[in-house]
Amino acid sequence: MIIVTGAAGFIGYNIAKRLNLMGIKDLILLDDKKKYPDPKKFLNLKYSEYRNYTDLNNLNGVKCIFHQGACSNTMEYNKDYMMGINFEYSKEIFSLAKLNNSKFIYASSAAVYGLNEDSEEISDNESPLNIYAESKLLFDKYIMSQEYPAVGLRYFNVYGRGEENKGKMASMAYKMNLEYKNSKMISLFKGTGGYRDGEQKRDFIYIDDVVSINIFFMRKSKHDIYNVGTGNAQSFNEIANNIFKYYKDEDRNFNYIEMPEKLVPKYQNFTEANILKLRSAGYDYDFFSLEEGIKNYLNDLNTSSA
Repeated sequence: MIIVTGAAGFIGYNIAKRLNLMGIKDLILLDDKKKYPDPKKFLNLKYSEYRNYTDLNNLNGVKCIFHQGACSNTMEYNKDYMMGINFEYSKEIFSLAKLNNSKFIYASSAAVYGLNEDSEEISDNESPLNIYAESKLLFDKYIMSQEYPAVGLRYFNVYGRGEENKGKMASMAYKMNLEYKNSKMISLFKGTGGYRDGEQKRDFIYIDDVVSINIFFMRKSKHDIYNVGTGNAQSFNEIANNIFKYYKDEDRNFNYIEMPEKLVPKYQNFTEANILKLRSAGYDYDFFSLEEGIKNYLNDLNTSSA
């Protein structure tokens, strides 16, 4: 048996889907059943049971837990709520893993680095800017203080199929594509922090690579925290250009807008995953290029909306 929390969400669903492709169907899917009472995407999955995330009774014989469930809204300012979901609940799931002597792989976040452009997984680089990042860092520190082995994955900018219900937290690839289909233009911020218009950079990683890294650690025995990115920062302009290319739009209508003043002090102009530790752990697979990932993603989006 394998448990996937946050299974109705973006990464959790894609992990469950990959497990099915591997022939694994004895899955317990956990999520908020009030919010997602009967997810349509589950029609594409084979699983044993879908439970509310708080129902942890009689879960025995668990071989691995992929803990992806969290409050991922970086604009959530209710600290009690954020810590309750991202820290206290995560500790409950970790206790379940220990009880079953199962693998425990959980979602952390690159948000723990704040404005620090050096993302080596050391405490000197950790400087969270919001409650969400604080909650993720607190759980990282808790896990690393434990003797029981667990793997924390600090996700950078993940994009791909299955994120349609993320709202404001959806990837820029999703948002740009939506704007393009509505208006045939793509809006980006004007230059900030010494970067030209639209040239602020992120480490964009395709969902299939993120899932592959999770599966890789299911097969390993590690106790550490790893960055999950490509190790190659690319600009927002590059995403936009790949979207224009996909639609064979030679006009490439960019709309550069001023960044809101309140956002400027906290805006990350550059993020890039240091993946030396990930590579040292033995993960030696190639990543999807941005061009490949965007093409695959837009194919998925246009097929699902057809």
